[in-house]
Amino acid sequence: MARAPDLANTVLGGRYELLELIGEGTFGRVYRGLDRRLERPVAVKVIKPWWAEDPVWVERFAREARTLARVNHTGIVQIYDVANAADAPYYVAELIEGGNLAERIRRGPLPPAEAVDIAEQLSRALAHAHSQHVIHRDVKPANILLDTDGRVKVSDFGVARLADGSSHGAAATAIGTPRYMSPEQARGARISAASDVYGVGVVLYEMLAGRPPFVGDSAVEVAVRHLNDPPPPLPENVPPELAAVVERSLAKDPGQRFADGDAMADALAAIPDRVLASRAAAPPEPVAEELTAPTSAMRTRIADPATRVARPAPKPTRHRAGRRRRLVALIALLVIVAGLVVLLTGGSSHTRVPSLDGLERAAAVNRAHDRHLRISFSSRYSDTAKKGTVIAQRPRRGSRVDENTRVHAVLSAGPRPVPVPSVVGRNVDDAKSALADAGLQAHVTRKPAPGEQAGSVIDQSPASTATAPRGSTVELTVVQAPRWRTVTSFTSKGDGDGQSVAFRIRGTRWRLAYDMRYDGDCSFLLVCFGPSADITRVGADRIDNFDLHEGNSETHEVSSDPGIYQVTISAGRDAASWSMRVQDFY
Repeated sequence: MARAPDLANTVLGGRYELLELIGEGTFGRVYRGLDRRLERPVAVKVIKPWWAEDPVWVERFAREARTLARVNHTGIVQIYDVANAADAPYYVAELIEGGNLAERIRRGPLPPAEAVDIAEQLSRALAHAHSQHVIHRDVKPANILLDTDGRVKVSDFGVARLADGSSHGAAATAIGTPRYMSPEQARGARISAASDVYGVGVVLYEMLAGRPPFVGDSAVEVAVRHLNDPPPPLPENVPPELAAVVERSLAKDPGQRFADGDAMADALAAIPDRVLASRAAAPPEPVAEELTAPTSAMRTRIADPATRVARPAPKPTRHRAGRRRRLVALIALLVIVAGLVVLLTGGSSHTRVPSLDGLERAAAVNRAHDRHLRISFSSRYSDTAKKGTVIAQRPRRGSRVDENTRVHAVLSAGPRPVPVPSVVGRNVDDAKSALADAGLQAHVTRKPAPGEQAGSVIDQSPASTATAPRGSTVELTVVQAPRWRTVTSFTSKGDGDGQSVAFRIRGTRWRLAYDMRYDGDCSFLLVCFGPSADITRVGADRIDNFDLHEGNSETHEVSSDPGIYQVTISAGRDAASWSMRVQDFY
């Protein structure tokens, strides 16, 4: 295998000193460096020599690097410079001290609150890139850096493509990492911001479960799983609200996912902190959270008992009357001084408590801080007030209080929740009736499920072990009636060579539907030797073989167990053109 040269202890462009190799990827090597001119640490990525041999690729690299340098966001590793060394181009970027998310996940799954925080930061950063028409296309834990303060920095846009212009011409090439690749990337179809949302969904799933949703023995098998398989259930400690966000981000159809990073970040931010904290193995939170207004205040320091020095008790004295007189004089002096302070300063500052009724949490905090007041919150159920708005406060509005006084506000927690009935396994109409009787609504999503009864409920969210606010919606997944569904399609390349395609079959019946015609005359007058098809199960022997016949809408049906299969089309002696669709019945 070819290896790129180690450039440690060299200087690029007379400016960038390469100190040590700290990483390596498909396109280049990353070095810890020093910008001699500005005397600051940097990261330098040098492209591998064999990529630099293609002038078209080098020009595209330079053009896209300049574009990415304009994507200025605190959550994205910033590019400082782009230049050329003797053998290859390189770019200079912000150096992030800290590890990456892959290293963090290797220590075990993350608590839901920590995973949501990272995923929200990641989504916001990608949203900014999306606003600049840049798609990352390789979102994975190794490309997500965590600085020493726990802030997310997205790195390595090395396979990114602009979402307009010439990038569409390269859409037929699947670029990315198979474990984190969206279904449209696996098919080589056009990508969008929703493709990055899928990558964030896979990363969030892995943070919560400790492993990605789809693995396999080969890249082909993993890609097929992304195309066809639903993700396995998340661990029980994952709240239903968070599981629903993960499920939507991993939808096979890009149109059913969050449209971009901002939409996914908003969904994550909407999950209440108490829901996430209740699933984390952490000490219980205090009943009320206090937010202090930005005013200065004196703090009394209490000495650690362990540091106190034992002093002998004072001996009794006979001059107690004199000591009392001196103490009275000292107190009188302090009173006089305090009076002078009040006279000179006008006494303590006062303010009036504003009305917080109907405000959301952030607005209530701002209004309290405007009056130099502290604020704390609790919550209770309310059938009339919008969830998250203030329904009571103490002291009441208009009260005159000292600055820095704490105001306690009560937020509406929405209607009191009701138990969610179990409707999995029931007919969809019966399930809707049961939910209506419980005061809940139903939203039905139909999906194919081989081997299950059409019209039956196979999943519900929230689950029957949860509660939900009265009037809220329960998502039901209902088995769709079986029909022929196209799994994949492909055509002859016109070069006389054969072609091989792998795919997953979920039902027990499937077929190859094709159109075929000969190009020109046959080699023999009476018989044409056209293409033939071999069908094998991956990892097993051949299960079928047939010749393609000339004509339109030809079909060849197969009965087999569900699994991953491969069709290999061998070119015949006589040139022919054909197109084929693999159709599964479920």
